Amino acid sequence: MSARRRQGTPGGSGWTARVRVGGGGVVVALLLLGLLAGVASPGFPVRGAAAAGRAVAGALGGGPGPAPAAAAGEAGQGPHIGASDAALADIPPGYLGRYVTAAGTCPALTWQVLAAIGKIESDHGRSSAPGVRDGINRAGCCAGPMQFNLTNGPPSTWDTWGNGVRAQVYDPAHAVPAAARKLCGDGLARPEAVGRDPCPQVLGSAALHTALRRYNNACWYVHEVVTLAGRYTRAAPAPAPARDPFVRALVASRRITTTASHGCDPAADLASGRLDLRVQSLLAVLADRHTIRLSCLRTGHSRYVKGTTRVSNHTVWRAVDIDMVDGRPVSRRSQPARALALWLDGLQGPLRPAEIGSPFPFARRPYFTDEGHQGHIHIGYSYLSPGAP
Repeated sequence: MSARRRQGTPGGSGWTARVRVGGGGVVVALLLLGLLAGVASPGFPVRGAAAAGRAVAGALGGGPGPAPAAAAGEAGQGPHIGASDAALADIPPGYLGRYVTAAGTCPALTWQVLAAIGKIESDHGRSSAPGVRDGINRAGCCAGPMQFNLTNGPPSTWDTWGNGVRAQVYDPAHAVPAAARKLCGDGLARPEAVGRDPCPQVLGSAALHTALRRYNNACWYVHEVVTLAGRYTRAAPAPAPARDPFVRALVASRRITTTASHGCDPAADLASGRLDLRVQSLLAVLADRHTIRLSCLRTGHSRYVKGTTRVSNHTVWRAVDIDMVDGRPVSRRSQPARALALWLDGLQGPLRPAEIGSPFPFARRPYFTDEGHQGHIHIGYSYLSPGAP
């Protein structure tokens, strides 16, 4: 998560009831299959991961072949788990089984939502960022594959929704069910009791939005979770970009303008809805702080980084160029541009860029400067992070 954890974002106390997850042969078999599929290193992808994922889905009733009968609450939502090919290829088998089982304890919670959170927070445990497997994150608050707050309180969010054993926050067997309990207690246990929708510009219900805002207090985060959950759902048609209210809000924002003067077509790219979720989210956050003009997203940008054979992040929808900040052209003399560039370095979690090009010689990662970046701020993301195509 980025450096915006607060009380209530796995950082708040509240409902403390524990939900017991039933054990059974299907779940034990799933976990063993997950272990055998990931013997190279727990939580890391190995060759054949998609096939192993399909085997897990089959055992749960969502893949090819007959499915064994499962005890109530074990396999989740009926005879099929509804996993898309993208989900089976991306989610480690052991994690998939845990997401499905944990979601089964809360009727209004889908495993795809849990999986989307796990993807954003830790890439299903694969991230090497501080705080995922040991220690604490860069924001100084959270830990584990689902990034529970250990420092707020007392009681901390992990004390409230987990089991209070600090060492077990890093274990998905404990962290995933704790995340399900938190989401359920924060709105999904009684969807009908939730009032005003905190993120009306995002697809989904007010109850889901409320629960996710309490997990991380930002509508861009809610949008990322909902969108990724849709990608993990079998046969879930993606909404046309023009109908996605989050994309429409970005296009309509008076604080985000575009220019075609640099040979790119950022207006069409923005409206397409194809931008990496992190770029969409970053633009929404920036528009709360500045007025910005986009000079390039994808269309019109060269395929390779100048002077190299490395594919540009622009080409794969993972980068944005900004040539004006608060009405002033980006240059080494522009204080608004300098302030924006420095602010980017404070971002943590899914919104932290992998590369920031600008006119400013900050001389530290992820910054760089060269002759091609004297008139704009370039912000790019790595394919290794959540939300990438």
